[in-house]
Amino acid sequence: MRRFELLGWLGSLLAGSIACQREPAKSPQDGPRTALVAQTCPEIALGADPIKASNARVFVEVVEMDDQNLPHPLGNWLAEHPVTVRSSANTVAFPNVPTSMPWGQCVNSVCGGRQRSLTLTAQVPERGTDPIELAVRIDDSAPDAPPGSAKVLLDTKLSSPSQQPVVLPVSPELSAGSVVVTAYLLRQLDDLHHVLECKAREVERVKQLQGAQAAPSPTASKP
Repeated sequence: MRRFELLGWLGSLLAGSIACQREPAKSPQDGPRTALVAQTCPEIALGADPIKASNARVFVEVVEMDDQNLPHPLGNWLAEHPVTVRSSANTVAFPNVPTSMPWGQCVNSVCGGRQRSLTLTAQVPERGTDPIELAVRIDDSAPDAPPGSAKVLLDTKLSSPSQQPVVLPVSPELSAGSVVVTAYLLRQLDDLHHVLECKAREVERVKQLQGAQAAPSPTASKP
């Protein structure tokens, strides 16, 4: 039988391989990309049953996008609108355990000698319909800076139900666009598999939406 403890190495794997690596852009492929973000995953149950904290984890998606003029309230706007993503990170957070990873993409010589890190600390709710409490911190430091000398660009706490995105406060130091955080409550190991499958489907969904936008309308093709 599969045990939820497997998330220990799975979480480390996700943090290391999926989290955005902070490297100078070398080609168009290394630059911004078009993607769907903060998508819901229907396979994950959102019932009001009590959560078993020892089994639960939180999958967190953090995305920096070019668009600063997102609708307010955000609603379901992101569900049908691919955006230009500059940086992204995905990880599995253990309850009340800070999880850190590199953050951001350096695109010029000004930031070339700096490093940014993203730290997430999640609290599992008592029930599936309760909000997830999430602490988000982004630091900026020199590569060989001593501990405690990093500049704090963001230190905030979020509270949102599972799968509902939150737009972080606008900060010119943090981003010229918008940063959106979405937390997904994982009751059991299968929920992580469902989330990863949903993320894989988003790629095909982007292609479908872009194809629909590029196709000429019937009226436009008539003489």
